[in-house]
Amino acid sequence: MPPSLSYWTVQPDRWTFGEQKLRDWVESQLDGRVLNACAGQTQLTHDGPIVRNDINPEIDVDYHVDARDLPDVLEAESFDVIVLDPPFSERQSTTTYDRKDDTLPTITELARVVDTLLKPGGRVIRLGYTTTLMPPGEEYMLEEIAVWNTLGRQHDWLGTVAQKPDNETTSAGRPSYVTGAAIPNAEATASGGVATSGNGNTPIDLKYIRLSPEITPQAGVADYLATHLSGRVLDVSTHERSLPHDGHLVQTSVDESVDAAYHFDERELAAEFAAGIFHTVIVDLPSEAFQQTTDYAGRTTGRDTALKQELHPLVTAGGQIIQVGHTATCMPQRLDYRRSRVAVIEHPSVEQDWIISIDTKQNTGLDVHVTDHSPQDIHVPDSDAEAQHSCIRCGEGWYLHPAWYVDCPTCGARPENYCVTGDGTILHRPHPERLDYLEEHHDRHECDSGVTSRTPSTLSTDQKDDSTTASTAPTEQESLEQFASQPN
Repeated sequence: MPPSLSYWTVQPDRWTFGEQKLRDWVESQLDGRVLNACAGQTQLTHDGPIVRNDINPEIDVDYHVDARDLPDVLEAESFDVIVLDPPFSERQSTTTYDRKDDTLPTITELARVVDTLLKPGGRVIRLGYTTTLMPPGEEYMLEEIAVWNTLGRQHDWLGTVAQKPDNETTSAGRPSYVTGAAIPNAEATASGGVATSGNGNTPIDLKYIRLSPEITPQAGVADYLATHLSGRVLDVSTHERSLPHDGHLVQTSVDESVDAAYHFDERELAAEFAAGIFHTVIVDLPSEAFQQTTDYAGRTTGRDTALKQELHPLVTAGGQIIQVGHTATCMPQRLDYRRSRVAVIEHPSVEQDWIISIDTKQNTGLDVHVTDHSPQDIHVPDSDAEAQHSCIRCGEGWYLHPAWYVDCPTCGARPENYCVTGDGTILHRPHPERLDYLEEHHDRHECDSGVTSRTPSTLSTDQKDDSTTASTAPTEQESLEQFASQPN
């Protein structure tokens, strides 16, 4: 049976179990004799015995030993449930728990503790920044993964419940791909003013992906991103990569060493590209960017917050922003987005899982590019149909190929007219020199050459999640071939 997936929102407390929803979730998993290996100050409620340990001598617990030394003071295989909540990082250990001289236990060290003290068939509840619980080859049966979204700019927490095999011959192979859907806080109680809903009560599609050690972590993330690209794509990242996509994809990076099309200031992107021009935007910043501040609009704000404010007007209604990082928090609440997907991606060689969230901009308008005229001798009636070609920088759109709207230096055809041969025969394909002239002279708003591209249609709301790309408008070559079949 595949593990269940759930999604929660929490207001972080210094002591993990001080957050009511998380405490309720943990207490619902307790059974029999329980070991709380890194207990902290919060007392868990349970109708059976709980043995509490914490390395801090000032906390009232049963034992004050390093969690790695618990097998030396406790009986082997004597617990039905072990709750494992060590400091999630060196930084948290230093700044939150004042453990300046301590080194964090490794996954292998914690696994030894759990495997020694847990009864066969017992369960371990692990909280941290990763779903990795046991070393490869020593897997437990994964039962549940919970995403604890901290609603801010710090990393989210991941909760994992797994069962120890009940005998040495039982296999507990870990799943590599799990899907589910959940309304945030669906199982939360209303006591204490705790939020019991979220995301407009819209379910979020959840995925858990365990990458094979045979592929690199970045390649695994890129593979996931490629399955969710649609339409025209803007990739804002500090990584050099090639994402497979049959539409127009452009990358901008503040890192000059990255081979990207542009190196724009993240605080000025709204002025560099046309409004509503992108159907998909990827935000893939270094982990530290979510803790950095910047000067923006006359005040100090988070670097990621400023970037998202700049990206918002560039996304067409119904478009999506995909964020790669360690938190599911994506677009600010004041902007009209809905979280549509969240994926947790684990790689055995990486200490912290990725969390990739996809927020969808709500349909507040048509956001289409229209044209007021068409070439005079092509006989296409005026239309409000979406432009098939447009410029990502200035947003100028054309229903037909933009070459028809500039002069032809070869035959002298004027804008909005076909090219002609020397004897006056109309050509339904532009001279190559006309295409070159288009690129050279499309300089509205100082646009770069080569930035014109056709405008694909967006994903329909009833399209299946597993579709890799949206249906697209005709390619430029297909458009010209269609023109050739039209009457003069």
